[in-house]
Amino acid sequence: MLSDMLSRRSRYPSTEEAGYEGGPRDTTLLRSYESHVAQRLWTGEDRGTLKVVTHGRKLKRPEDDYIRDKIDDSGPGPLIEGTHSMVDRSVVSAFTERWHRETSGFHLPVTGRLFSLPALSREDAKQLLVSALKVSHAETIETKITRGAYVRLSWLRDVYKSNIESQNLNAAARAYLLHLVGCTIFVVRVTYLELFRDLRTVGKIAWGAAALAYLYEQLKDASCHNTRQLAGYTTLLQAWILDHFPHIMHIEMSPDYVEGMPLCRRLRPHHPVGDVVSVRQYLDRIRHEDIIWTPYVSYRPYRTFHDIYWASPPSPHDQLPVPLMTDINDHYLHYEDHLLDAGRRGPVATHAGECNHGYLDWFRTVSHPYIIPHQERVHDPLSPTLPVYREEGTSTGTQNSTAHEGISQRMQALLRTNMCTLGSDGERLTQEALSMAQTGMQNLCTRISRTYQRKRRGGDRSTS
Repeated sequence: MLSDMLSRRSRYPSTEEAGYEGGPRDTTLLRSYESHVAQRLWTGEDRGTLKVVTHGRKLKRPEDDYIRDKIDDSGPGPLIEGTHSMVDRSVVSAFTERWHRETSGFHLPVTGRLFSLPALSREDAKQLLVSALKVSHAETIETKITRGAYVRLSWLRDVYKSNIESQNLNAAARAYLLHLVGCTIFVVRVTYLELFRDLRTVGKIAWGAAALAYLYEQLKDASCHNTRQLAGYTTLLQAWILDHFPHIMHIEMSPDYVEGMPLCRRLRPHHPVGDVVSVRQYLDRIRHEDIIWTPYVSYRPYRTFHDIYWASPPSPHDQLPVPLMTDINDHYLHYEDHLLDAGRRGPVATHAGECNHGYLDWFRTVSHPYIIPHQERVHDPLSPTLPVYREEGTSTGTQNSTAHEGISQRMQALLRTNMCTLGSDGERLTQEALSMAQTGMQNLCTRISRTYQRKRRGGDRSTS
C-alpha cells in the first residue's frame, strides 16, 4: 500500500509544495499546519506550557458499602485508583505540540508502529437532574450558574452527600459516577447521566473507547497555537508516555501494583521535569533505542479481549452473526497467527528503525519532526538522549538497559511459541523472568535519569 502511495505521488506531483521552513514541504497531508503550534514555535512564537486539567486528588472511594459495590461493578470503577494525582504539564505539553489531527498521532524524528449522546437543552438538563439525582427544582439553578447543561464538581459532591443522608443510594451512586468521570474522562455534562440511569448496564459501556475519543478531540484542539488548555483523561496520555519513553522523566514503581491490574497503576511520575523546553530538546534528539516500541505484548494474557471490548448494541436491522467471545479471545491472544502471510506483507523488519524504501523521505516531506530550529539546538539530533555514566566494575547504563530490553523481548517471543503452555511451570517461570527483566529495565532507567539530574544540578551550582 505504501509503495503504491509513493508511486502515485511521483506520478502526480503536489501543487502545494511551497511548504514551510523545517517542514512540511508538501502540505497535502497536514492541511491545518498553518494554525499548528509547531509552526509558531519554529518561527519563535512560544505559547508556553499548557494548563492541564486534572482532578486526580479529588477522587476518594465511597464509604457506603452499597455504593462502593455499585462502583466496583461499574466500568469506570478502576479510575479511582488508576488516575495519577500528578500529571507533568511540561511533558504533556511537549507531546501535544507534536500531535497532528490529520494522522491522530505524534510526529517525532523517528518513526515506528506504535457512544453517541444527544445534546441537551437547559430545560431537558433540569428534568434529568431531578429524575436521576433526586434534586429539587430549586437546586437545578446550577445550570443557570454554569450557563448550560453542565454542573460543577463541587455541586455534585454536595448532591452526593445529601443523597447519602436521605438514603437515596441509587441517586448517590449516579452522582458519584458522574463526579468520577468528570474528574477523569470528560467535562461534566448533564447528558452523561443518561448512561447511569440503569446502574446494572454501566459496566457494559465502552468507557475506554469513549475516553480515548475524547482525549483525541482535546489533543486536536490543544495542538492549535491559540489553545492554552488540555482536558480529557490525561492520566492515560501520561501512562502511555511513561511506558514508551522511560527516560523522559523521573519515574517510580507503584509499591501496591500487582500483575493484572490496569497498567496505568504500575508507573508513576516521581516529580515534575521542570520546563517544557528541555522536553522539546529531548524529543528532538530521541533515537530508536530510547523508545520501548511494544511494552504491552506480555500483558495480553492478563487482559483478555472480553475485559477491554464492549460495543454499542447492534441495530435491530443488523443481521450480522455475533462471534463467540471465546473465539475473539483466542484471536486476540494469538494475534500473530492472523496477520498477513510473508508474501502479502513484504519483508519483516529486523530492527525498530527499518521501514519501506522511500518512506522516510516521504515522511520528512509531509511532516515536521523537529520542533527546535537546527541553529538553536544544544546537541546534534542524533546524539544520545542522556549522558552515560560508567560505574566502577560495571558496563554503561545504556548497555545494561539494552540487555534488559533484549531479554524482555526474547521472553515475550518465548511466551508466544508452543513451547510455553498456558498454566505450565515453563510458562510461570518465563513470566517471572519477564517480570524481573522489565522491572530491572525500569529501575535502571530511573537510576540513570536520577544520576543525570543530580550531576546536572551539580553542574548548574558550580557554574553559578
